[in-house]
Amino acid sequence: MTHSRRETGRLGEELARGFLEKQGYCVLETNYRCPEGEIDIVAQHQNCLVFVEVRTKTSQEFGSPEESITKTKKPG
Repeated sequence: MTHSRRETGRLGEELARGFLEKQGYCVLETNYRCPEGEIDIVAQHQNCLVFVEVRTKTSQEFGSPEESITKTKKPG
């Protein structure tokens, strides 16, 4: 079955959320929007606030998920 990019992304975010929760993270917000853009998952782990960018790909034909993160998505 073929999924749209949006469906694939949504599935990836659900899987990431479940993974984080199993690791003891408390998910505070998903798809948080602000003037600078969107953060896929905002979570808390112990005393740390964690911002998560989820990259979901169905193949590595066009590179790895890490390679698809642009400068604007990387902390500076």
